Amino acid sequence: MAERKIEREGSSTAGYTCFSRACATREKDERFRGPDYLAEIFMPPIPSILLKVPFLRKWSMHKMFPIGMYEYVLARTGVFDAVFVEALKRGFPQIVLLGAGMDTRAFRFQERNNDAMIFDLDIHATQRYKREILKRKKIALPAGLVFVPIDFNKECLADVLARAGYQDGRQTLFLGEGVIMYLEAESVDGTLAFIHDSAAEGSIVVFDYVRASVLRRENTLYGEKSAYDTVANADERWTFGIEDGAIEGFLAERGFKLRAHYMPSDLEAAYLTAADGTRYGQINETHCIVIAEV
Repeated sequence: MAERKIEREGSSTAGYTCFSRACATREKDERFRGPDYLAEIFMPPIPSILLKVPFLRKWSMHKMFPIGMYEYVLARTGVFDAVFVEALKRGFPQIVLLGAGMDTRAFRFQERNNDAMIFDLDIHATQRYKREILKRKKIALPAGLVFVPIDFNKECLADVLARAGYQDGRQTLFLGEGVIMYLEAESVDGTLAFIHDSAAEGSIVVFDYVRASVLRRENTLYGEKSAYDTVANADERWTFGIEDGAIEGFLAERGFKLRAHYMPSDLEAAYLTAADGTRYGQINETHCIVIAEV
């Protein structure tokens, strides 16, 4: 099988997400300002220039990226940050970042972390770039952070994590931010089976997914065509989706209980609408977010 672009160069979509988070930290309205102050260190020279010039930054957010996807990243970051902090507060001993990309939560929240092991999983090339930047910027790694290179479609998650020090039978938080839509169905089922079988009861898994209609190119959702075309042009096609209305049954069949489910409208209400009713913008409707419990 020919080597994929992502295996050689890392994930382009991880770069899009990182740039969006960096832009969000420059929002003038603090009610919608992003919290990821480390995101910009991963920016190559040209995106760094765009980030620092207000009109270029605004143009980039709304012209270079899929319609409504910047707004989606704003909201998604809020959801995942909140769950991550709650797991630290509850004393979860393990956190697994599935397809971590340029995730900085282990750094941003390290003062709240007592003894949790944090496993940062991603494809080799993406992780190599991340580690090189951290070293170049002389940013010390938090205690307990372990980098674990993996190709989810080719390698066994259980084996890879076991070699990295993951322990079965412990309460664990699994974050799958922007990952399962790029996996084959067999890999998704294998990942969820591993989580169910290895983690203690009460463990949490959070992931976002693409709605199945998007994979059929029905083009009925806000921002759908531009989002689909962007990932396809980056040679990172979406391969897995879940039908509308099917998420609770999907989880139950795999041994999970649904705790929260965010449709795009839910995300807008919770994360992009201020107390006075001011709304930041409209979210791309291709994605939903799930919080489930083992």
